[in-house]
Amino acid sequence: MQNIYMVQVSFEMPGDNIIRYFPYSVGVVWSYASTFKSIKENYDLKEIVFLKEPLEDIVSRLDKPDVFVLSAYIWNENYNINLAKAVKDKWPECKIVVGGPSVPNNDPTFFIKNPWIDYLIHHEGEISFSGLLRSFIGDKDIKEVPGISINEHGKMHTTGSSRRIDDLSGIPSPYTSGLFDDVLRKAKARGIKLNGIIETNRGCPFQCTFCDWGGTTFSKIKKFNLERIVGEIEWFGKNQVELITNADANFGIFQDRDAEITDVLIETKAKYGYPMIFDTNWSKNTNQTCVTLAQKMLDAKMMRRFTAAVQSMNPDTLKAIKRVNLDGAQLDNVAYTAKERGVSVSTELIIGLPEETYDTWRAGVIKLMKDNFIIEAYPLSMLPNSHLSNPAYKKQYGLKTKTIKSYYSHVIDETQDVVIATKDINESTMKKIYLWTWFVGLLEQNGFTNFISRYLEKRHQISFEDFYESLLEHSIVNEESILHQHIKKWQAYAEEHQYEKFLPGAPYRKVVEDIGMTNRERFFNELYEVTKELIGVEDLNLKSVCSIQQLQQTVPNLKDKQILECNANLYEFVEKDRSFNSGPTTYIFHHKGIEERHKDWFSFMNFTRKNRGWKIQIEQKSQ
Repeated sequence: MQNIYMVQVSFEMPGDNIIRYFPYSVGVVWSYASTFKSIKENYDLKEIVFLKEPLEDIVSRLDKPDVFVLSAYIWNENYNINLAKAVKDKWPECKIVVGGPSVPNNDPTFFIKNPWIDYLIHHEGEISFSGLLRSFIGDKDIKEVPGISINEHGKMHTTGSSRRIDDLSGIPSPYTSGLFDDVLRKAKARGIKLNGIIETNRGCPFQCTFCDWGGTTFSKIKKFNLERIVGEIEWFGKNQVELITNADANFGIFQDRDAEITDVLIETKAKYGYPMIFDTNWSKNTNQTCVTLAQKMLDAKMMRRFTAAVQSMNPDTLKAIKRVNLDGAQLDNVAYTAKERGVSVSTELIIGLPEETYDTWRAGVIKLMKDNFIIEAYPLSMLPNSHLSNPAYKKQYGLKTKTIKSYYSHVIDETQDVVIATKDINESTMKKIYLWTWFVGLLEQNGFTNFISRYLEKRHQISFEDFYESLLEHSIVNEESILHQHIKKWQAYAEEHQYEKFLPGAPYRKVVEDIGMTNRERFFNELYEVTKELIGVEDLNLKSVCSIQQLQQTVPNLKDKQILECNANLYEFVEKDRSFNSGPTTYIFHHKGIEERHKDWFSFMNFTRKNRGWKIQIEQKSQ
């Protein structure tokens, strides 16, 4: 019997609340391999390594490995390479196999740079991995195994192209088959909660240039059978798995089927109390069905919000990256429908895409924010197998990149190549885009200025652009401004292109707590003075507008109701698009009730508020 180890260390970042997942990728390829009699009879799976531990701790407990298999992606790539080397140094005869999305498909120097790695598996792994294991025991000629690269003294020999599995029903579930029982037991023994990963389908019909998904799984979508999916959801419920991440590229694309899966999720939560949360990538061509399914999950408190990823709002950019989005009218309709249904809608944007300019970027962000989209923006990373990383493509659009330390760094530093300039955006302008995005996202989306920004536009025709540009400029040049030091800190990070440390969606807790708790009164007073100067005329309602904004940020454990007397129907005018009426209006602010897990102020603000379940209940009493 040959001793085999499977390694898929989880997405981890330093901090108190490290997110960890079941090692689904290695679990599913081993589950498929185990269907072959020769593999079952000749290999002993000794351990599935799923935690980012010190290398010496892992190596010390290995029992003479014959085959050592690692799944690599951007959050564990360097860790895997170093672990593989440590194993090879101690057991030179051990066969080192690496698969996963970060395995380069066209890098003839890979084995020169990493001579201790023996084999690479490209694209889908099940068929190739099984064939490779069979070749080690003489059950199959390795030259007949598709999708394999072999290290031949530093030279790369690649076999034929990978074949996709036509019938996914032939892949046993690593959950219901019992493969992950030991993983779950070990995690519980160490007090670690594991999040689940599930696939309901595989493949992506889109070919976005920045993504390696369509290129990895090819284009045609294939489905897992419904019985398998239902069994896995039941397993999650029984084993009290709190969060499931759906690995589908386009959930909701099969409307009736995905509606049935949604019902099963909700029923399982009702039965066991688990899973609590279901995170997914919705269909790129987001439709009303997706919104409806999201609403059902939100009603069952199984979703934090609905995400309609657009990546860019610039038509020229979308053409350059081969991105198919909803058109403007459809996007507006989705936003409207979601708002009417009480569904919080977020979107993802990528900074640094081809054909984007400062003006197009800013216009896109403002358009989405005004439509009540919560924006999460990320640096453009060069994924190894994306079309974007092609040298000709990079030259065409003038993409300048830099290798930086990744926020995935834990135990061993991870790196990523990010775009820091294009033919349309120089490095200085790129930093300006990041700063502006961080600044506006911080204030608008966390409920510090959203009411004020809309009031200024509706009442005084002061645009979002002018309001936030003025506030940003004030905060930069005025050393007494509450945000001045935070901006200086961000600019220091920007010099090293560590943009993600302060992007919306990143953990900027200290900034939020500073202006929302520690210096709350000072911040809102400053905001009032800046806004007053911007208007340039007397507005007797402005103080009340700022007070409403502040009261919406009330600390969640505050028990007493807050009363505000106004001279106009300000809340209805701004939030409910009613006509402006001057007349005495009383507003009473109080909380609807907040889930126990959101009693902490930051949690309340960052999760409950952003999910539009945030609103302090406001009662109006006109006199």
